[in-house]
Amino acid sequence: MRALKWSFVLFSLGHLSAAHADDVDRVLAQFAGEPSVGELQRAAVEEAEVQPERVAALLSRVRKAALAPSLHFTVGRGTHVLGASATTIAVTSADSWYASASVGWSLDKLVLHPEELRLTRESQRLAARREHLGTEVAHLYFQRRRMQVELALRPPADPVSRAEERLRIDELGAILDGLTGGALTHTEPAGAARP
Repeated sequence: MRALKWSFVLFSLGHLSAAHADDVDRVLAQFAGEPSVGELQRAAVEEAEVQPERVAALLSRVRKAALAPSLHFTVGRGTHVLGASATTIAVTSADSWYASASVGWSLDKLVLHPEELRLTRESQRLAARREHLGTEVAHLYFQRRRMQVELALRPPADPVSRAEERLRIDELGAILDGLTGGALTHTEPAGAARP
């Protein structure tokens, strides 16, 4: 995976002579302490809380909830319905206390809980978000890496242009840190050399 990543960086910079190969290796070695694109993608998924395990856990809880009974308690004083049918209702007006309790199960929810459909849609939405996030992190990661290598191997002669390139690299790093909960800068060695 790392070899493929570096090949991509080298390819994007164009053809380099054999004399520059040592320079390229030296420049790429500067970034050995940074996390890989895969590590940043996993950190972004965790930061955004779009892991597939979250939906699976919710689905499991919904299914287990159908096994729990619903309990109903009623306590009161005064008028109370003693019985009812389609044609008559028997009511007492005595000043007495009454209490009732009932237990019920919704066994139909063991077969298909109404929330399962919503959770399926949510799972699909999270999968699309994961895919988009992974692509975005990879794009930013390699754009930043190309700029770092370019700045190290072919720095602009103009100091303003050099400063703009460094700021753009810092901007991309800040965006990656925002998406990954700081996974990029938390792993960079303190005082790491900047190209």
